[in-house]
Amino acid sequence: MGFIPISITDYVKIHLRINPSDKAQVITDNLIKAISDFRNGIKCECGNDIWVIGSAFTENSCFTCITGDRFPSDDYEIDEVIR
Repeated sequence: MGFIPISITDYVKIHLRINPSDKAQVITDNLIKAISDFRNGIKCECGNDIWVIGSAFTENSCFTCITGDRFPSDDYEIDEVIR
């Protein structure tokens, strides 16, 4: 199991289908900031890498701290941060 890689553009399209009142530019800006934080070594308070998509909507946190799930299953992550 692991994240499903997705581009920023494709993620924003999916997000807007589910949340049509959200603004594409705000989502994109939040994702770009979270990517920058990830690349700058910002970690979740538990010490794990942040989940960029989740961190675009909450404080910088990892997948487990945001969702309560231990591992991603059919969950997206921005492709450029997947190692």
